Amino acid sequence: MHRDLNPVPPVADDTTQTRRIYEDLRRGIITGAYGEGQKLPEARLAENLGASRLPVREALALLEFDGMVSTRPRRSAVVHSWDRTAVEELFDVRIGLEPLAARLAAARIRQGHDPTPLLAALRESEAAGAAGDRLRIAETNVDLHRAIVEVAGSTLLTQLMRTILARMTWLFYITAQRTDDGAQFDEHRHLIEAICSGAERMAEYAMLTHTEGGRAPSLAIVTALRHPGAESPGA
Repeated sequence: MHRDLNPVPPVADDTTQTRRIYEDLRRGIITGAYGEGQKLPEARLAENLGASRLPVREALALLEFDGMVSTRPRRSAVVHSWDRTAVEELFDVRIGLEPLAARLAAARIRQGHDPTPLLAALRESEAAGAAGDRLRIAETNVDLHRAIVEVAGSTLLTQLMRTILARMTWLFYITAQRTDDGAQFDEHRHLIEAICSGAERMAEYAMLTHTEGGRAPSLAIVTALRHPGAESPGA
């Protein structure tokens, strides 16, 4: 189940229609219905989605906050593209923030916080893997990371991670078909066990190892998709 972190970036009228359009566009970008580098004209989107231009504009503002599109005054929004720099930047920031989230979450659990959200997120992730739904796999994997941030209990960290988690869903979807789900689920179980044990440094190290371990495979997959026939690192 997809859950949004709060607070969300301010928009003029964050209505149900804006949220629906945002979700439609977000999923379209993640799944490739709107390709990387593609222009997203407000008028055409509004016509295709059966909406006025205002909620479309607001939805695009949310997507820009998430780092999925870029907008310019009087110009169409453009879907961002993945390249080596984008992947490296995402992992660099994750390495800085997610081990902290794991350590804070472990500390709170040691102090008596309920670990149920972490265990539930782990079960949902494993169920998605068993079902083989690529988008659900990506979203539930990110939901697990989101749950760790929520249990960490830091408002500032929650705000900082919103954009990171949005980009993670997109990259996880791109790489989902070429990753070893069994190994990933084993890492997730080990990570959640470390956090639920309340051992802060163990949880921090487990997250650091898990996150850094995904960097090279993600780079190899993005490189192969952008440059068919290119050799993977270490090949």
